Amino acid sequence: MRWGKISIKGKIFSCLAVFSVCILIVLWLLQTVFLDEFYQMIKESEVRGYSQTIADNIDSGDLTELLNRVTESGDICVHLIGADGEQLQESGKFRYCSLQEMDAQAKAVLFQKVKEKGGTKMMYFNEGGKESLPAPSSEPGAEEKKHPWLSKPLFSVEQIQQSLSYFQIADRQDGTQVMISINARITPLSATVRTLRVQILCIGVLFFVLAGLLAVWMSRFIAKPIEDINRSSKELARGNYEVSFNGHGYREITELSDTLNVTAQALGRVDRLRKDLVANVSHDLRTPLTMIIGYGEVMRDIPGENTPENIQIIVDEAQRLSLLVNDLLDLSQVEAGVRRMEKSRFNLTEEIRKTLSRYQKLVEQQGYTVEFEAEEDAWVQADQVKIGQVIYNLINNAISFTGEGKRVTVRQNITASQVRIDVIDYGVGIPPEEMDSIWDRYYSKKTPHRRAVIGTGLGLSIVKEILQLHNAAFGVDSELEKGSDFWFILPLDREETL
Repeated sequence: MRWGKISIKGKIFSCLAVFSVCILIVLWLLQTVFLDEFYQMIKESEVRGYSQTIADNIDSGDLTELLNRVTESGDICVHLIGADGEQLQESGKFRYCSLQEMDAQAKAVLFQKVKEKGGTKMMYFNEGGKESLPAPSSEPGAEEKKHPWLSKPLFSVEQIQQSLSYFQIADRQDGTQVMISINARITPLSATVRTLRVQILCIGVLFFVLAGLLAVWMSRFIAKPIEDINRSSKELARGNYEVSFNGHGYREITELSDTLNVTAQALGRVDRLRKDLVANVSHDLRTPLTMIIGYGEVMRDIPGENTPENIQIIVDEAQRLSLLVNDLLDLSQVEAGVRRMEKSRFNLTEEIRKTLSRYQKLVEQQGYTVEFEAEEDAWVQADQVKIGQVIYNLINNAISFTGEGKRVTVRQNITASQVRIDVIDYGVGIPPEEMDSIWDRYYSKKTPHRRAVIGTGLGLSIVKEILQLHNAAFGVDSELEKGSDFWFILPLDREETL
C-alpha cells in the first residue's frame, strides 16, 4: 500500500511506532552495548583530570589537602614517586593500589617506562591476580620479560579488568621530576547491564502500548474533524448547499470549516440566483418570440394585416431580443475582463443629455416624464462608452419601476473634486432585506417577475461591474412606497478645454 493511501490513524500510529523503535535502539546501544565503553571513558577522563590537577599543583603547599580530596571517595589511591623509586607521598587506602607491593627498584623501572612512553601511561589489571615486581636484572629487557604488563600498550576492550592505573610525569620548579600514580576501581557492570536489558524490554512494551493509545487519541482529535469535513464536502459536491461544516479541535480545522460554510452559502445563493435568471431570461425571450411569431402568422394568413404598425411591432420585439443577448454578452465580457477600459476626458453632462434624447419617443408615446437637473457641465476622466452604458441602464431601471406617476429625475451635483449622479424613480421602492442583493447578476426581486418597460432587466449587474472597474463609489437609497435613488460618484477633471 502506498503511503498516500494510508489513513491519518495509520500514519500517526506508524510515526509513533517508528519513533518508539528509534528511542529504544538508542537506549539499548547506550545502556547495554556501549555501557562499558562509556563508563570506561568517563572513568579514564576522571583519572586524567585528577592527575593533571595534581601535576599543576605539584609545588603547592596545599598538595596534601588536594590529594586527600581526590581520594576521599575510598575507591582511589594516589602515590607520588621520585625518579629513583622513592615514594614521596601517598593518599588513599584503596586495597589494590598497584604500587603498594612494589619496592623502590621496581618503581624506578616503572618511572623510566612511563618517561619513555612520553610521560603518561594507562594500564588495566585484575585486582586479584596482580603479582609484585622482583628486583631489576642487569639483562636488557629482563623486567619486560618477567613483568610484561609494564610494557603493554594502551588497553583494548579484551584487557579491561577491575582496576586501572594511570601514571604521569610532572616537573617540579627545582628541575626534578615526580611520577604521579593514580589507581581507581572499575566497578563490574555485568549485573547492571542485565538489569538494564530487562528494563529496556519492559520500556519497549510500554512504549508500544502508549504509542497505540496516543495514536487512537490523536486520531480522534485530528482525524475525526477532517473525516466530518470530508463527508460534508461530498454532500456539497452532490449539490446539497444546505450542508453544514462543524469543524473543531484546533484552529486550522475551525478556519477551514468556517471557509467551507461561507463557500456553501455562496454556492447555494448563486445556484438559486442562477435558477431565477434562467426563469426570468426565459420569460423575457419567450414574450418577444411569441409576439413575433403571432404577428408574423397574422400577416401571413389574414389579407390586409401586412401593415406598417404590425411590421413595427415585429421589428421592436426583434430589437428587444437583440438587446437582451447583447446585455448578456456585455455582462460576461466585463466580468471576465475581456473588455478593457479606454479612459478619456469627456463632458459627462453632455453624455447624459445625449442619452436622455433617446427616450424622446417613449416620453411622447407613453406619457413618461424624464427630468434632468444640472447647473453646470462636469468633465471627468473615464471610459465614455461604459459610463454611457451606466447612465442608460440606470434610466431604464428607473423607467421600469417608477410606478403610476411615470416620472424619473436625473440629478447632477458637483462638489470641489467630485460629481455625483442620481437617477430617481418614484415607485414602490426596495425592501430593506433586498438592498444588498439587487446588484447581483442573477438577482430577481421576490415579487413576481414582470417584463421591464425598457431594457432587459440585467442593467444593474452591468452597472455594478463597470463602476467597480472605475473604482467608483455607488449605491442606492430607497424607501418603500416612495421610490429609489440610484447614484454613483466620479472624480472631476477640471482641466480647461481647448
